[in-house]
Amino acid sequence: MDPVHRKTVRGLHTSLNPKNTLARPRALSSVPESAPLPRWISVAGLEFGVQLPGFCNDFPGQLGRDFFLNTRATYERLSDAGFTTFRIPFRWERVQPNLGGPLDPDGVQHLRLQMNLAHRVGASVLFDLHNYGRYTRHVDGEPIACGLDEEFDGQVLVGPDHLADFWARMAHAFSGQPGIIGYGLMNEPHDLPDKAWVHASQAAAESIRGEGDKTRLYVAGDRWSSSPHWDLVNPSSPWIQDPENKVTYEAHCYLDQDGSGEYHKSYEEELEFDPDLRTRAVERLEPFLKWLETNNADGLLGEFAVPVDDHRWAALLPNMLKSLDQAGVQTAWWAAGDKWGNYPLSLQVGRDASRLRPAEVELFRGFEGS
Repeated sequence: MDPVHRKTVRGLHTSLNPKNTLARPRALSSVPESAPLPRWISVAGLEFGVQLPGFCNDFPGQLGRDFFLNTRATYERLSDAGFTTFRIPFRWERVQPNLGGPLDPDGVQHLRLQMNLAHRVGASVLFDLHNYGRYTRHVDGEPIACGLDEEFDGQVLVGPDHLADFWARMAHAFSGQPGIIGYGLMNEPHDLPDKAWVHASQAAAESIRGEGDKTRLYVAGDRWSSSPHWDLVNPSSPWIQDPENKVTYEAHCYLDQDGSGEYHKSYEEELEFDPDLRTRAVERLEPFLKWLETNNADGLLGEFAVPVDDHRWAALLPNMLKSLDQAGVQTAWWAAGDKWGNYPLSLQVGRDASRLRPAEVELFRGFEGS
């Protein structure tokens, strides 16, 4: 299975115990079958609008038209539903308009506002640099998504030093802020030169620690963080050297045929194509979970989802969640947010208070009081 590696719908591109959200993922031996881990969710909006014509660091779009802050009501409703940590995707170009330059005050303030709303409901945030291993800037007058260590006319326009500089500035701006559970160094890096992501992620980690920031680091895998390809495209052992020993490796896993998360085919069509559809989730997770176990490493399933209103897709979640909970691997649903509209994976609660969607039921099945 070769996944289509882009979830094009994203960004028009993509409680139970809220006070106990800062603990690191538990080891396999300490997670009884009857105690699922807290549920996390991405709250999207700040990363929207990057497929608009001309998007780049010079033309990042307009807040409220192209990309969006989420409201207090969203955080309150998601917290009431049981989510304890919010993954906040955002774009590099909007927070650092010039590589190597200062952070944009408005971009920083947008992140602070979302952080504060989460803090008000007793939840944590995970900041997620949602850039796919790239930074979009003008090259010969055209906006180009420049990959880390990619050469243009013999010159590297975005390198590990740029990512390190960005995260050093972020650490300086946010170190010590309450409720930040981690920094997601880069969402879904892919199609980069050999070892580019390994070198860039290590450089970013060193820069954060160089600022004295001890926040946990979330390090995505290569090839769109694909869990079924984890052992094929990433080093055989953890590659981040961290004096704080606070590194979590992040994979993503969707259950449609190509693994893209777009769910173009109906459940019936998928089942006809693959009679073993019901075991697909566990099979796709196995390479990632085995790698974590072999290396005694912490893990996060940073994105997963099925169409939320389809009980047949939702029925695939219990075995998936059971295997992750037993492995001590935290999960974050993709996604919620004020501006998703009818996006089939959106678990934005409160749109219809009279009922729970099938996916929501399965996410919290087994929780006391759910």
